[in-house]
Amino acid sequence: TSSALFDCSESREVWKQHGIESYKEHQRTRVTIPLKPGVGFPLVRSLLALNEVAGKGLVEVVLVSRKDSESAERVRRSIKHYNLHITRMSFTDGTDVTRYLPAWGCDLFLSADEDQVSAVLSGTISEEFAGIAAGLVYNIAADATVVPLNSPSVLDHLINSNTSECSREATMTALSRVSASPVPSYWPEGQ
Repeated sequence: TSSALFDCSESREVWKQHGIESYKEHQRTRVTIPLKPGVGFPLVRSLLALNEVAGKGLVEVVLVSRKDSESAERVRRSIKHYNLHITRMSFTDGTDVTRYLPAWGCDLFLSADEDQVSAVLSGTISEEFAGIAAGLVYNIAADATVVPLNSPSVLDHLINSNTSECSREATMTALSRVSASPVPSYWPEGQ
């Protein structure tokens, strides 16, 4: 879906706060501004790169979105901006996108919308969604609180939570080994 491929949070907020007409105007005035990559963008880019590596079309990405055709222009331009080889798209103007999956011959459905993924997964026993895998793409990093292992509060807790001097010493030894390990100071963006 477009909300998995691109970060549509700003547009979604306009729609929630001001309604559909403001949303459409927001999209029209920003049609030339590419959408930022969304949580599923790295995966889609990697899947499409398989085609280049193999020298043939192993993977085809079909974009299915609830956007209307007018708002979809920004999605199309963003796809072109990022040089993504996505040529087949359906914009359903608000109707349920999962209805279109069998017609597209979908093998894997990825969405940032939990209800859509649940609909496909709960219907896998029915003929309609037979053979279609589905997954929720979710930006864990956006919702996570990161506490470095070697921060004073974590070290203090680990050291002082052990009651015996022996276990304090073992904890300090283990922590010094962890601190000496080559650990990256950041997690790669988009991972």
